[in-house]
Amino acid sequence: MWFEILLIPFFLIVALFFVFWIVAEGSRWQKHRFLGAFARTIQASPLRAFLIFFILAILTIPSAMGFLLGFWVDAIEADQIPTNTTPVVGTLLITILVLSAMIPVVWSHFRVWRQAARSAAEVKVQASRE
Repeated sequence: MWFEILLIPFFLIVALFFVFWIVAEGSRWQKHRFLGAFARTIQASPLRAFLIFFILAILTIPSAMGFLLGFWVDAIEADQIPTNTTPVVGTLLITILVLSAMIPVVWSHFRVWRQAARSAAEVKVQASRE
């Protein structure tokens, strides 16, 4: 029972990441009936987009450890002590698989934010020279 309950946060984080990834580009999503709120939230600034993706990527690790904990709690409640490492290896593989899809998205949005910050600083310097 605990395994299934603790799977919910993991799937919610992955689903939120996927939804934000879909609506991150393009203004046509802002008028969408369901996804418009997500699009307006993430398209507000490059910093906000990076932080949303970064926080969701970081949150996948404790949520993956949560469903591993749920597996162990279910095993202990059933009077079976987990003796093999299969659940640990499976959890690590799932976490690595999910993060391997998330890290390039986070990195690309970090680069966009960094470039926006550089150009804003350059414009500020040019304005102060004039």
